[in-house]
Amino acid sequence: MKFARLSLIPVLLILQSGCQLIGAIPRPNQSVANKSSKQTKLRKPPNAGPAYAAYFNEARQQWEHNNYAWLEAEANRVLTAKERLPGGYWKLRVLHRAIEGVVTEESSDNAWREHIGRLETWTQQRPASLMARVLLATAWTDYGWKARGHGYSSTVNREDWVLFDERLRKANNILSEAHALEEKSPEWYLAAQIAALGQDGDRAAYEALYEEGVALEPTYFHLHAAKAGYLLPQWYGEPGEWERFAEQAANRVGGEQGDIILFSIYAAMMARDNLEFMNKHQAIAPRLIAGFRAIDRLYGSSPETLNEACLMSFATSDDKIPAELMKRIGSDYDLSVWRDDSTFNIFRQEALKRSGEEPRYRRATGSQGQSSR
Repeated sequence: MKFARLSLIPVLLILQSGCQLIGAIPRPNQSVANKSSKQTKLRKPPNAGPAYAAYFNEARQQWEHNNYAWLEAEANRVLTAKERLPGGYWKLRVLHRAIEGVVTEESSDNAWREHIGRLETWTQQRPASLMARVLLATAWTDYGWKARGHGYSSTVNREDWVLFDERLRKANNILSEAHALEEKSPEWYLAAQIAALGQDGDRAAYEALYEEGVALEPTYFHLHAAKAGYLLPQWYGEPGEWERFAEQAANRVGGEQGDIILFSIYAAMMARDNLEFMNKHQAIAPRLIAGFRAIDRLYGSSPETLNEACLMSFATSDDKIPAELMKRIGSDYDLSVWRDDSTFNIFRQEALKRSGEEPRYRRATGSQGQSSR
């Protein structure tokens, strides 16, 4: 139980300090209304390295110049080729994320209305565009969460529930229309999964949605990560259910891609509670490191995946891996993983102690433990 030694570190830190898409929209007197509402899909680009940043910026520039034809053609191209960036990031997801991130929950309502208006213009100018409709539906979903907020239902007033209801219904109507188009994309299924998270938990409909999505592209790990989030106890799952699902999904795909799926799911979950998370999931740690090794070999690593793997490695029985990964990180550590500089330094010192490169205890100098000064 190697990670048991690390479980003391938080104490030190304290001391230092076609499916059915629409169910009933949640109302304050329904069971779903008392669920925690934290979303799982990131809007800001991760610390993913220069290749990711360059591609993200290129997509954003094409959007700013209204080059919808380029965006659609690029989405089709990278999906067909299954292209990824260092870190294993699907280029298709990066394309969508670049446009999704134009507005955030901190943006004004005017900014949101302008963004949605531009997406509506895109759909009108190019009615056969699946990408335009998926992005428009995603915008309405996110705009709904902006109104509702991410607290428990008791913190949401009636007016905000109404806005949440209206905006999610718009998102689902757009998704329903888009599903009838000839073009298909795993991004449609991801958008539908995210929209379903805010609804009444029609499990059979959600399962059918997920199955159709992974049949289209089994290795699109975002679909698996979204379902894992759906299965959290604070949503529609039971304790331990998302972990069982994660292994089943990985085993279903198998091989290195299965390990990558498992790593990606656990990385997404670890972001919720990263300092304590691996204390609870020690047994799976070796396979998570295998997933990182697969990403590293097939696509190259990114600062984000390298830092995530390093934190996971403290739960393995191999004392050499944390030090190896720490050396690779060097000074390029990711605070979204480690929280702050002091936390990272504590883990780095622990890694060196485990590998024997730094003594675990410093022997006092001088007579009887007193300084010789």
